[in-house]
Amino acid sequence: MVTKPLNEPHKPLDEDDELEAVLTAYTAPPSETQPSPPPPEVTAGQAGPAWRVLFELPGHPPQRVGLDIWRVTVMGRTDPMSAFRPDLDWGPYGAMRHGVSRRHALIRPGEHTLYLIDQNSTNGTWVNGQRLLPGQDYPLSDGDVIELGALRMTLRIIQAPHEIRSEQHTERPMRGFPFRFLFGRGRQ
Repeated sequence: MVTKPLNEPHKPLDEDDELEAVLTAYTAPPSETQPSPPPPEVTAGQAGPAWRVLFELPGHPPQRVGLDIWRVTVMGRTDPMSAFRPDLDWGPYGAMRHGVSRRHALIRPGEHTLYLIDQNSTNGTWVNGQRLLPGQDYPLSDGDVIELGALRMTLRIIQAPHEIRSEQHTERPMRGFPFRFLFGRGRQ
């Protein structure tokens, strides 16, 4: 097992004005969001409640990326030389500088657990300082620190499908969220 300390200091990156504008537009918070409908490739028979998650990236200011996860979701970075586009593109967050592969990792939703799967990435996938073995499911929990190469983020599980069903059963209204969610595919 390979581990690395979670408290390694990271050198601040020189962000250019264009990247700063993209980050600001990418994470601009609307006043409130509602659950997204399933993406077109998810049929009505497969569509159940989604996992609602938030990735918090450290920085000044910290960045947040919200996502509804309906199906297996590819995390990585867009490469202009390839037609492949990941579902969740970390390119606007310095993915290239941080060593994020084009198809770095997958998030696979289960009924009661989310799983992270490294896709044999060049610079590795880490959860709470432990390097993941490629191709193996790793269960995720709220508050886990995920590193794709050197791109570090904290996972916040806002709502799980079984919690949504419980809320619907007791007829409680859906909470609003003061941040932007990316629905379906992660790129815009």
